[in-house]
Amino acid sequence: MNCQVPTSLRRIAERLSHYFMVGEHYNYSSPLHLLSIFSRMEQLNQAPGLRARPGALLLLRILQTEETCFFTLTSPAEAKPEQQRISVLSPLGAALLGMSQGDTCRVYFMGENLNFKLIKIIH
Repeated sequence: MNCQVPTSLRRIAERLSHYFMVGEHYNYSSPLHLLSIFSRMEQLNQAPGLRARPGALLLLRILQTEETCFFTLTSPAEAKPEQQRISVLSPLGAALLGMSQGDTCRVYFMGENLNFKLIKIIH
């Protein structure tokens, strides 16, 4: 049996993925969230040790599936989900910002909590 995903559903999935990794809507609709992220970025400049910050290549494990994936944290202008470059303003990027190796985070997405573990930070 050959099952293909309709084009309209594929487009919806792509847009949701884009939101999850780019999150450009935070620029306008969530000023407190934006302020929180900028504050964490300022603290990162003074924090000792290896932490997830813009420009860092991160190896993550999705705890529900045990899959691993690489992402690079970027500014919103440099985010390209198709190249695994995610914005620090996106839901996933904001959750990862400031984490250390071994830390976990939870991101609520499409009615489900997704849990990620930061396996390694590569600068």
